[in-house]
Amino acid sequence: MKRATWLGVAAAVAGCGGGGTEVEARLELVVPDNNIRAEGDECAGARPFRAIHRGTAFTIEDTAGAVVAEGELPTGRATNADPNIDWESDRFPTVCVFDVEVGLPERADYRLVLPATLPLEFERRLLGDEPLRLVLSG
Repeated sequence: MKRATWLGVAAAVAGCGGGGTEVEARLELVVPDNNIRAEGDECAGARPFRAIHRGTAFTIEDTAGAVVAEGELPTGRATNADPNIDWESDRFPTVCVFDVEVGLPERADYRLVLPATLPLEFERRLLGDEPLRLVLSG
């Protein structure tokens, strides 16, 4: 089993108006795919993340391990693995990004659970206007 890490790119505290008990979570799950593709092509994870693809079941748990949301991954889209490089081509090394939107009960901490990986932990305070980027790494 490979080690999963998380990286939060959202810096703002979530501003869910209305005082409701649900938090809207926009997550970007970034999975290595080790391929040369065009931007936006459909994709899936590659070794050791072959289990991560469209239709893969996921759950989101609170810190006590209770499932607070579940679903299936949408189609992944290829994204430039290193946008700082001018590849001078329409095809370049990519990572596969899955956009996940889910409503969560208001908790301080969550973890995204996928098959064949360690859970990806994240905090409600990181859920802002921009998607929170969760990165699988080997």
